[in-house]
Amino acid sequence: MADGTDGIRSYRYERKYVVPLHMEPNLASILRCSRFGFREIYAERIVNNVYFDTSLFRFFHENVQGVPDRLKVRVRWYGDGPPAGTCRLEIKRKSGMVGTKEVFPVDLKGGGLMEFGLLERLGLPPEALFETSGLRPTLFNRYRRRYFLSADGRFRVTIDHDLRYSAPAALYRAGCMGSPDAMSVLELKYDRDADPAAAGVASDIPFPLSRKSKYVTGIVAVYNG
Repeated sequence: MADGTDGIRSYRYERKYVVPLHMEPNLASILRCSRFGFREIYAERIVNNVYFDTSLFRFFHENVQGVPDRLKVRVRWYGDGPPAGTCRLEIKRKSGMVGTKEVFPVDLKGGGLMEFGLLERLGLPPEALFETSGLRPTLFNRYRRRYFLSADGRFRVTIDHDLRYSAPAALYRAGCMGSPDAMSVLELKYDRDADPAAAGVASDIPFPLSRKSKYVTGIVAVYNG
């Protein structure tokens, strides 16, 4: 049976800011000049996601409608090209402004993400199996991500740029990714107990707080574009 990891019981905030593409090159300098002393902690890498939803796109509609308690299910891997070997199944549960993330290893050796009933065969625990039952792949997206951490270690920032969206089948067809998103996305992430200090961090970020969802943006671009 797959074991969940990555802080299922740890509630955290995720605040998103949309950044015009022409401002994206300035973000690292803005963070380094912050009073909270952000520094880059990892090399930039390519992030790939295949999102899962119901046949009626329930998760998409709940996000658009602002339903406070909602779910996001995706398989994630890093690097260029289709997944090879072990990936991550991520189940994100959102409740108001805070959320949790449960992660399960997914071994795709000898099988692909488009296989019917993939999630049901992963040996998930009962709650996760119930939440993922009947879901199908609905979106493939890819972007480049940079990682920053505040000097006190309480706040993490990621910068996502060169965001692209496509139908899941494009994963196995070279050169089929869509056009870049018109915006980059900066995300501020921190545990619930750090919230009193978060306003200070936010005041150093000169961009509007946003409800932007990569999943919603991608579904609109791919299916309604």
